[in-house]
Amino acid sequence: MNHSPLAFHCGVTLSPPSPSDKTADADRLAGGLQRQGLEDVTVPLDILRRLPAELRRSGFRLDLVIGLSGEGLRILDVGKTRVFGIALDIGSTNIECLLYDLGTGEKIGEAGVENPQVYFGYDVLTRVQRSMTGEFADLVRSLSEGIRGVIARNCEMHGIASDEIYAVTVAGNTIMSHFFLGLDVDNIPLSPYIPVVNRSFFADAGGTGLPVNSNAVVYVFPNAGSYVGGDVISGILFSGLYREEEPALFIDVGTNVEITLGCRDWIMVGAGAAGPALEGGVANIGKKAEAGTISRVRIDRRSRKIALEVIGGTEPGGICGSGLIDLVSEMYSAGIIDQSGKFNGGRDEVIERDGVKSYLLFRSGDTGLYLNENEIKNFLLSKAAMFSFLYVFVRSVGLSFRDIKKVYVAGALGCGIDPEKAITIGMLPDIPRERFLPLGNSSIGGAGEVLLQRGLLKEVEDIASKITYREMNEDAELMHVLQGAMFIPHTDPEILKG
Repeated sequence: MNHSPLAFHCGVTLSPPSPSDKTADADRLAGGLQRQGLEDVTVPLDILRRLPAELRRSGFRLDLVIGLSGEGLRILDVGKTRVFGIALDIGSTNIECLLYDLGTGEKIGEAGVENPQVYFGYDVLTRVQRSMTGEFADLVRSLSEGIRGVIARNCEMHGIASDEIYAVTVAGNTIMSHFFLGLDVDNIPLSPYIPVVNRSFFADAGGTGLPVNSNAVVYVFPNAGSYVGGDVISGILFSGLYREEEPALFIDVGTNVEITLGCRDWIMVGAGAAGPALEGGVANIGKKAEAGTISRVRIDRRSRKIALEVIGGTEPGGICGSGLIDLVSEMYSAGIIDQSGKFNGGRDEVIERDGVKSYLLFRSGDTGLYLNENEIKNFLLSKAAMFSFLYVFVRSVGLSFRDIKKVYVAGALGCGIDPEKAITIGMLPDIPRERFLPLGNSSIGGAGEVLLQRGLLKEVEDIASKITYREMNEDAELMHVLQGAMFIPHTDPEILKG
């Protein structure tokens, strides 16, 4: 990939004025930039005010920071050589922040924090409802504080001053992007579901409240509708699905599941509520993937001995999505639970707690990590919703899983998942394993790519223009498939193959 970031350093040497050359300072600078192939570069008023002194102090050899805005190139700062940028993924549950040296393209830091808006409600629709009843300003302020904190911490850890951040790319779902920009969300959940803005947006850095240079470029990814946000578009860019010759799948599971099906000629997206199983939403021991959470589980088929992998190698305090998929798959394969998720009788590791059968995963002293039957049922409902949505979505365009040569897996599902375990429980289709391509956090991945390669802005617009949103919640076949998918792997295993 060519290195052409949204903001960059540019050195320019100008001839000084003379009795025979009385060109104005700004025009002299424009001419020097043109000779370097930079046409029509805007000079903001605050830079114009500093320009005369900077030119004469430097002997007419200027260090400039130039950035791309919606109107073209503009000067962001003068007298500076260090240029850094931030890529942000504003998720409903977590905010992730990557810090880049835009001079080299090197990623030099990353940080994350729980989205403070979870205080108002775990899902975005609850937050919108609270916004509609008078808490809009509180929701905007809460999100802003979370973003400011994670950026400040990332910069502080790496010795970067806030005014050295000259470009920020922001990807989030439609509602999160609106909260970030301080835009009204009241009409998004109400028919005919109208957001304030769908197109990509270059925001004024000062107006966003971000702790960055006041002239910084702030680019917000476009939405394709109320329920297809910039995070999906950023993920499609990162996956490369939009360049595929044959139809490919892109599955992004976070608080919700978004499924994209398409190729270079067309793209269809659908969304549904099927992600809580992977973000700690169905089990008391569920946690996000961080130090101290179980990420892998293996159960010996004969001895029933449990082997755990814990992020950071510490004593576990919970289990993340990939670990939970492993656990349910291993419990089923070891005969600890049956197809419906109920515990089989006569197992020493199964105990009754508060009248509910539970499986002891880990014990330390007087505390333990347990998964009970009700939580397993919730997990199976979540996996059933996801698979059913995926199956019906693919079938709706006359394709089967056999026709799909690539399956890009992102979000919580793409962070360390073992496809074999997900297939065992019927969460993913039973197709050749090499077709599954894990991406991790594709939303922030795409944001990082755009930060480093401004030529991708056109591709983002092309992706957005190709997207068709398909509403699946009222599909009659969905409920039929869902009933069978409530079992492990499915009451009709052949359906997993397409």
